[in-house]
Amino acid sequence: MRETKFIEQNQEKWADFEQMLKESRHDPEKLNDLFIQITDDLSYARTYYPNRSVRMFLNSLAQRIFHNVYRGKRFPVGRLRRFWTDELPRLFWEERRSLLLSFCIFALAFGIGLVSSIIDPDFARVILGDGYVDMTLQNIQNGDPMAVYKESKPMGMTLGIAFNNLRVALFTAIFGVLASLGTVFILLYNGVMVGAFQYFFIEKGLFWESFLSIWIHGTLEISTIIIAGAAGLVAGSGLLFPGTYRRSQAFQLSMRRALKIFLGIAPLVILAAIFEGFFTRYTATPDIVRGLFILSSLAFVLWYFVWLPWHRAKSGSFNTPVQEKELPPDVVQAIDFGAIKTSGEILADAFAALLRRARSLMLWGIVSASGLFLALVFWLSPQKLADTFNFSSDILGVFKVSVDFFRNEPVPYLFYLQLLILAALGLMALIALREEMPENEKPAVSVLQLMWSALAMTLPAAGFICFLRIEPGFFGWFFAMAAYPFLSLWCAVLFFETSNPFTSLGRAFNLMPWLPGIVTGILTVNLNLLLFWFLDSPVWEMILQLFSWLVPPGADNMRTFHAIVNIVVASMLLYFNYLLNIICGGLLYFSSREIKDAVTLREGIETVGMSRQIRGLARE
Repeated sequence: MRETKFIEQNQEKWADFEQMLKESRHDPEKLNDLFIQITDDLSYARTYYPNRSVRMFLNSLAQRIFHNVYRGKRFPVGRLRRFWTDELPRLFWEERRSLLLSFCIFALAFGIGLVSSIIDPDFARVILGDGYVDMTLQNIQNGDPMAVYKESKPMGMTLGIAFNNLRVALFTAIFGVLASLGTVFILLYNGVMVGAFQYFFIEKGLFWESFLSIWIHGTLEISTIIIAGAAGLVAGSGLLFPGTYRRSQAFQLSMRRALKIFLGIAPLVILAAIFEGFFTRYTATPDIVRGLFILSSLAFVLWYFVWLPWHRAKSGSFNTPVQEKELPPDVVQAIDFGAIKTSGEILADAFAALLRRARSLMLWGIVSASGLFLALVFWLSPQKLADTFNFSSDILGVFKVSVDFFRNEPVPYLFYLQLLILAALGLMALIALREEMPENEKPAVSVLQLMWSALAMTLPAAGFICFLRIEPGFFGWFFAMAAYPFLSLWCAVLFFETSNPFTSLGRAFNLMPWLPGIVTGILTVNLNLLLFWFLDSPVWEMILQLFSWLVPPGADNMRTFHAIVNIVVASMLLYFNYLLNIICGGLLYFSSREIKDAVTLREGIETVGMSRQIRGLARE
């Protein structure tokens, strides 16, 4: 067939396809069929018109369809509805013993806090702190015991409380990885605190007023802590009772179930924050209204998390257990460098690269860097380690001290020494990522590229740490979470493509997918904060006290022990997060390169029609 005849027969179809691509909404199934038809036409054009413009036109059209197929996936509304109406109640029924145990632990702790406050009137000061107790006493004298809920604006108060409560619930669930001990400790701590808090008002003759105010939000808030405790117990059960699975496989399954439970209570955590920020402050509301509000919240919790699972089970709706996603095979899966990936997939591949494939290299690199950092501080600082870094127990106290790891007055040249350490770690991360690539795809890396890449490696850390020193607000943090992935992607461009820093900068701007990049930055930066919050938690204090018997007697010895352990662990967390960001930047580079250049797609299109087939099977 002549080229003009081929174009005449198909140009109307191609025009319709182009018009479909211009529409704002697409049907993924139609786009998939469209892609098959266009590749068939492209295969024909490649065979009979290899050097004509129609081949280039069809190649470009196929690339556009390919991108729209990836972007056109609809949100699984049905899957989300099944999660809330079937999967989550079924999961609560199967884990009802964990939920009951979590409730019993919290109730026991609540009773301990109540009895301890009765025995020792000053117990509330030990648990709640002198500042809060004195402030509440002053509010009672002023005739408004619940004034603490009226001091902030509703929206700001709601956001702060929601963030804090989500963090506590997540900690309660995640700390099940410590064989459930961390979860039990948090349940005990919160139960004792609530018991002491409630008796403090009983002692002042304000039980009814405090009950009607506090439990407006406390009904959902305390319920979510108990359910999060059940999630933590579920997570730890995989380690304690693996059954017929390997312990690592059992932990994967139990952790998935725990995270599903946490996702199930996340909306309630946010709703409790809304109640506390907007409703609790109205203490003049009639008692009957507040009482009905509390009873309604309690009725919903008991209905959805207790009665509904029981009713569905007794009616035969739960004849089959929750179907778990298949465990990945016990082999190391190769990273696909030619795929377009979401932020979650990039983060998962980065963790796989750090913790599975190159774990020995990364582990020794992080440990060696932390040991070198500690040795440099010990050698250069004229002060004792406990005085050089003054760790506190405030929220983010360890994280704020870790900023001093880069600029500390007693330790000269520390900033530059840290940059050298980070440059070495960053190069090691990209070299390890290059080793994961297939042999025929590994780019040649010159000495000049290594030098420029090493220099660029210092910018993400230097910029981020300097940025933290100016105490940025919300928009500043948002900017940092976008700049951090961009700088990491720029390092990858320098390493994998060109040694020219200016050319690579323009290339990085062209490749950077800002929305996925910002999401990746939010995930990695907040993961770092989450890890540092662990060092600020009572669980970490408990771990330090557990090993304190190894320390020789003496106050200075104990302070030195705490300083050394905190410095080593905090620096390891910083280095781990830095490596994670560099590897995420490298994977983001490969994903965005596929979006912009369609390297894998072009290679696949080039092979279309090359092998002779019969009904889809290769002919011998």
